[in-house]
Amino acid sequence: MTLNVDYLKTVLCKKGWSKRQFALKTGLSPATVSRIINQKRGAGAKTIGAVRKALKDEPLDKLFFLK
Repeated sequence: MTLNVDYLKTVLCKKGWSKRQFALKTGLSPATVSRIINQKRGAGAKTIGAVRKALKDEPLDKLFFLK
């Protein structure tokens, strides 16, 4: 499963959340969130779970790509 970074950016903008606010909501470090959004790092199981928990109202098929 791969995170759809473009959709994630859209959601964060729509909610008015900064990367730092998103990091607080997910429990991930701001540096990790920044690397993921800038596509310098992939999302592992912990990250996927944290994103899903923070954005539980967003559809899975838009947040993630199945590989």
